[in-house]
Amino acid sequence: FYTNCNLSETTGPITVCTSKTRRVTFLECPNDTAAMLDVAKIADLVLLCVDAKFGFEMETFEFLNMMQTHGFPKVMGVFTH
Repeated sequence: FYTNCNLSETTGPITVCTSKTRRVTFLECPNDTAAMLDVAKIADLVLLCVDAKFGFEMETFEFLNMMQTHGFPKVMGVFTH
């Protein structure tokens, strides 16, 4: 259990208990379309992090197209800098 600690390096999934009945699990996947699709199959919501320095790359559009093809409507884009 991690409480009041900063994680400098993540290894594996991180689960945060938000209440007694709800947990949120964060998964990080590599920049590979097959890995992104595998992780998105088990997710309820996908946070798509895009580096604002580089903008949208081809992998971003491929991932959005795959999500639309597989009928996964809950994709949120997050821009980082």
